[in-house]
Amino acid sequence: MALVSEVVRERLLAWGVGRVYGSPGQGADPLIEAFRRGGGRPDFVQPRHGEAAAFMACAHAKFTGLPGCCLAPSGPGAVQLLGGLYDARLDHQPVLALVGSEPSAGSAAHRRPAVHMERIFADVAEYCEPVTRPERAAGVIDRALRAAVSRRGVAVVLLPADLLDEEAPRPGESVEAGTSRPRPLPEAAELHRAARLLNEADKVALVVGQGASAAGWQIVRAAELLGAGIAKTVLGRDVVADDLPFVAGCVGRYGTPAAERMLRECDTVVLVGTTFPPGEWLRDPAGTRCVAVNDDATALVPSGPGDVRLLGDARATLEELLPHLRPKEGRRWRAAVETWVREWDARRRAEARQHFGHLINPATVVEELSDRLPDGALLTADAGASTAWWARNLRLRHGMRASLSGTFAAMGSGVPYAVAARLAHPDRPVIAFVGAGAFQMNGLAEMVTVKDRLEQPAGGPPLVFCVFNNRDRAQATWDRRAATGNPRLLGTSSVPDVPYAEYARLLGLHGIRCERPGKIAESWDAALAADGPVVLEFLVDAETEPPTIRAPGHAAERAGRLRALLGGRRR
Repeated sequence: MALVSEVVRERLLAWGVGRVYGSPGQGADPLIEAFRRGGGRPDFVQPRHGEAAAFMACAHAKFTGLPGCCLAPSGPGAVQLLGGLYDARLDHQPVLALVGSEPSAGSAAHRRPAVHMERIFADVAEYCEPVTRPERAAGVIDRALRAAVSRRGVAVVLLPADLLDEEAPRPGESVEAGTSRPRPLPEAAELHRAARLLNEADKVALVVGQGASAAGWQIVRAAELLGAGIAKTVLGRDVVADDLPFVAGCVGRYGTPAAERMLRECDTVVLVGTTFPPGEWLRDPAGTRCVAVNDDATALVPSGPGDVRLLGDARATLEELLPHLRPKEGRRWRAAVETWVREWDARRRAEARQHFGHLINPATVVEELSDRLPDGALLTADAGASTAWWARNLRLRHGMRASLSGTFAAMGSGVPYAVAARLAHPDRPVIAFVGAGAFQMNGLAEMVTVKDRLEQPAGGPPLVFCVFNNRDRAQATWDRRAATGNPRLLGTSSVPDVPYAEYARLLGLHGIRCERPGKIAESWDAALAADGPVVLEFLVDAETEPPTIRAPGHAAERAGRLRALLGGRRR
């Protein structure tokens, strides 16, 4: 026999959950105490806010491939988790939320609960179940984690505070736990159809997303055989390296001109591990054929008469498909893609060399880092204007990892992502890009968590929080200008001018502030050489428009008319 809290702890460890992010309080304290009695396993990390805890759990899943876990007390603490849990749900990450609930017995059980837990988690969770009796605790945890892993989503377990201190039987040795998922394969006939379509195509473009994270080599090999170019979604940034001459960069809102042109000119597009909507970006959506490789039967992918859907694991499916692909004899299409990539590289660097008086060009900040990125770096970004330069100007090499709140695009996620990445990989450099608005949202508070958990001995790998101080909610400002022609509204666009580097120094962290273009390179050198966490603040030009791309058509035309009205944009 053991306490229910100890049974929960043992099941978490059996499933590979080595770290739990959360807040103390009713329904949580007995678990936290069980972690302490167990020698700090799982490791309990207390961020400053519940939403940050859920973001960290999601980032843990992204950077480790193992389930993330967050913990919250009942009531307001549980509600705070929702933002981070929606991030996990929409980016298809396995996350377990352990949530305190009202006591299961006694007079308190008859009080009307302040928050109806099962209702508030009904939309975000693939699985939600309360533990109603001590002997059910182990089974509920196992079912929740099995659902999170198999369905790649959020599972919630509701834990009454009084029940955690009761005794329960330990599960038998025959109870298995594991995080491996099956690797389904499409039917042979569909593989042959896809191979026939690709062998007959002249101009193939591959678009890869996070669902292809384990299939990097297979994707490059397919591109070589098909003479194809490769574009990536922002969530698939690290699937293939950017230094390959036929990798055109990101596609979509934060896409590059090379990737945009490749999609516009291709006759066949291959979607691997993504549901990116290519029809919005194709010159002839009806005439361009599509092969979609995805293991989610509910994923929305093109399904026209000539399209092929391969329902299967990306890596396993491509391994089966590769032997059926014939090497392309003519390489004119590949040569064209590589030309567009070279032209974009030259344009990107030229734009990054432009400055306006003494103001810092945000593109230069990212470009200077790109040439200095340490091997094995882990990179995160927040939602906002800084993400555009992070997606377009940062050149990832093999072995680097990058992620962000992709589908949900939640502000305030960049710093929690970086904290989780560093805790999961203490031997690897971590660099986060955050805008002023997002850093004020929770980044300033989470620097306390950094001070508490991530101070490191001299000689450790870099940990840098790069803050774009533009005193503005820049992405929202420019989106409004493009959509409606409204000018910059001080009441809704401006954010207070906060001395971020000085705040870091107040906490005992390193703080570096760069105010002049000529100091960007040496500021990065100093930050990457520091012997502890660094807040690197760049005073950037708020009038430089984020280089987002809108789908061809009326939106782009409207944006062009607006830029003409405003007298052009800065680059």
